[in-house]
Amino acid sequence: MAARDEIQTLMEQALSAFNKGDPAPFLNLLDDDLEVFDHAPYRFDNKSSFVAYLQSFLVGAEAASDVFHQPSYRTFNDTTGIVNTYDVFTVVPKGGGAPQVQTNRTTYVYVKKGGQWKIVSAHFSPLPKE
Repeated sequence: MAARDEIQTLMEQALSAFNKGDPAPFLNLLDDDLEVFDHAPYRFDNKSSFVAYLQSFLVGAEAASDVFHQPSYRTFNDTTGIVNTYDVFTVVPKGGGAPQVQTNRTTYVYVKKGGQWKIVSAHFSPLPKE
């Protein structure tokens, strides 16, 4: 399987599982040395700090989903891959209430490490609200 197809399959499987309430496949894609630029006003310098932030964001959620629109999957030298997409991240609170919806521009950078594709960098930028 081509590197591009491997990354696309991994990402689609992780999103499908996340949207069914299982974040483990996505979390397993994250490298320990992950760096993330998110909506928060600071950078996450490793997997554990980003996962803690993500978990705190999802506390009290009945459900969460992330849907990609117009994803682009590119690879270079079979060792580096980039996923660019627009996505809609939705959190439905437990006990009712309006869902929180965030529309983003998202980039994931993958590197093949020890024979496995790992996300080493991610960037999430909110799209302006209309």
